[in-house]
Amino acid sequence: MTQEVFGLRYEFVYRHGHLMELFKEGGLEASELSNLQVRMLEANQIPRLLPFDIHEVDSNIRLLYRLSSKRMLSHVLKVENFSIHLLAKLMYAIVSTLDESKNYMLCEMNFVLKDNFIFIGQDWSDVYLTYAPLNIAHDVDESYLAIDALLHKLILHLREEEQVQLQAWVPTHLARKSFQAYKEALLKLMDEPILKRETIATPPSETIVAPVPEQGLPKAHWKHDEAKHIQPKTENPILSKREQMQLSFIPLQQRWRWMTIAFILILLAFLWQQYLESPSTSLLQIIAGTTLLLGDVGFVLLFLGRPDFSSRMIQNQKSSSTAHNIYDPGNEVMLDDANCATDPLDIQHYYQNLTLHTTLLSPSHSNATVLLGKSPKRDQLGPRLERQVEGVNQTVPINSEVFTIGRGDSSSRVDYVVEDVGVSRIHAEIVQTSNGFQLRDAGSMNGTFLNEFPLVTYQGYTLKDGDIVRIIRQELTFRL
Repeated sequence: MTQEVFGLRYEFVYRHGHLMELFKEGGLEASELSNLQVRMLEANQIPRLLPFDIHEVDSNIRLLYRLSSKRMLSHVLKVENFSIHLLAKLMYAIVSTLDESKNYMLCEMNFVLKDNFIFIGQDWSDVYLTYAPLNIAHDVDESYLAIDALLHKLILHLREEEQVQLQAWVPTHLARKSFQAYKEALLKLMDEPILKRETIATPPSETIVAPVPEQGLPKAHWKHDEAKHIQPKTENPILSKREQMQLSFIPLQQRWRWMTIAFILILLAFLWQQYLESPSTSLLQIIAGTTLLLGDVGFVLLFLGRPDFSSRMIQNQKSSSTAHNIYDPGNEVMLDDANCATDPLDIQHYYQNLTLHTTLLSPSHSNATVLLGKSPKRDQLGPRLERQVEGVNQTVPINSEVFTIGRGDSSSRVDYVVEDVGVSRIHAEIVQTSNGFQLRDAGSMNGTFLNEFPLVTYQGYTLKDGDIVRIIRQELTFRL
């Protein structure tokens, strides 16, 4: 970590729990700490502060903060929905902590008001701040600047229209710099459901006035005939859609197969129980037909899989209006460009019928090269994760600077979903840096492993081609 705070570096370690360390390269001296603040922190359990310890070895002092079951704010903002109400709730808890700190003889300037030093629990008001008990020249006005900087950074995570509304609201309601004024303004912001949005006046729909027919001679009939003649012939859309649909099946996982069998058996048992309670010829025919139908459905799902309809372009269209010929006078070869366009999905079929696309060379040019068209370019895969599913290799492209992995939910968005038991909502992330890609555990309960090595929470680990990332039971191979 290259970032520093109060002249101290920080890193994340694991020592009987996840910790954050603040330290100095040459060692933090005891004179740099405020004895009064250290005693107050040790004697009182101050709310909304990260649990704090001082570790000293050979006069080398390090500040340790316990992070268990807490989530870094910067990580949460990347994956969860953020609104004006949540912003007001979060900022109110932060400002209240700063305001109440004087009851414990703490200084407002010693709080680290940055999103990667602020942690939250299960709720947005469950805030944990980082406090460094250092001897710092205290100026309360600077703490207001830090609050404003944090507020404006959080506003950037809102929707665009909410950003505009809140940026206009802040100068008016937070002009008076005091903790009490901040709390009153944030309470009003929480009480209002959402700032009243300015409704964009939609222009009234234009009334289409039918043109008044010109008086005089009637129009010539040849214009109508010409319009009919140049109107392109359209194919039947329903027919073309059916021709473009190709039926395929996706095999079911073992768990879903057992669930399908159980569901069909339970449904059949229920139907035949109804027949045994009130037997009749018509009911027997209905239940027998339903049994056969469910048997067919079960056979398809178990042995073929669930159907998947994927559309494909119709190949080898030989319409005279769209076909164009390519003529090479040097090679005396006539090609149809509709046929020489190679489809990568059906390349084997193309080369099996290659003789239908070309003509024989003349004896005088027997050594000439035949132009068959441009070969399809192979797409460069780029950074990705690979995994094996029932013998089939699946590829997950890494197409964002911060690629998140977890089980996700309605409020947490992740780029790759892992549904195994024990996976956290935001379990890990892959971050693209100037030096390559780094893997970080995002405060998960069960941990992340890189080449069977357990990761320290929030600590970045450089990824190389072929590294194996394990999350619970799922193994993902990182490729460049």
